[in-house]
Amino acid sequence: LTFETVFKVPWGIRPLALNATPAPGSQLTAQPVFRLRKRGWGADLWESSIPLQCYREGSLPGSSAQAVFSNRQIIDLKLPPLKVVPPVGLQGDQLELAGEMEPARKGPDRSLMLGILAGILILGCIGLLALKLLKREKQRMISPWEKALSAIRELSDQVRSGAAPPAHSIARLTDIVREYMERRFRLRAERQTTAEFMADLEGGKSGLDSRHRDFLRNFLNAADLVKFAQVPADKNLFENAAGKAEELIRETAPHESGKEEKK
Repeated sequence: LTFETVFKVPWGIRPLALNATPAPGSQLTAQPVFRLRKRGWGADLWESSIPLQCYREGSLPGSSAQAVFSNRQIIDLKLPPLKVVPPVGLQGDQLELAGEMEPARKGPDRSLMLGILAGILILGCIGLLALKLLKREKQRMISPWEKALSAIRELSDQVRSGAAPPAHSIARLTDIVREYMERRFRLRAERQTTAEFMADLEGGKSGLDSRHRDFLRNFLNAADLVKFAQVPADKNLFENAAGKAEELIRETAPHESGKEEKK
């Protein structure tokens, strides 16, 4: 059996570990793993996979697992209880090892075969169409500044509509700016405190002038007050911070923004 769970993980956060405790009567057949399933705007989809093998008949209780992420968040997972029955065709009193048994063979299912062939043909047609579209239009990677500006606009729309509270949105705004700074200037912004980040900037690890450094210092310190000191935040405070963040990104983006930067 393989138990799979899909997590929607915001940018800047990554899965670190997946731990599982098998129920009595079962065992892991491989190390539980995460794999990237899909990249998206603001968040990526990560799929966890826990492979188990049962070696005892009857009812097995549910078991637990834990997913650990880079922001120190731990999510508890519950694996369901199982009802295990022996395979059909066993004879005698001795059960063979499940890993040594030959799988039961069935005659070919005509309708299933036709369905598979039809699926292959459909996939082939889709593949040919996709190749033609790729030849007509070259896919372009989204630059860090374009991604950051788009994320700020989307966040601003959520705040104006009341879908996102200003205090939470200011914290998210700092994450967007930190990710932009990391990718644009190859800094470790997301993994540093505000003081460590500003110390790197003052040490000449970026091309920012003093005006931009002063803005970042004030911006990040104000956001820390909202996040950690519970200073009240309203829409006007968020709108002002978002406007200045957009200005910073536009002024620090390369003039030839058509050229993409690889991280």
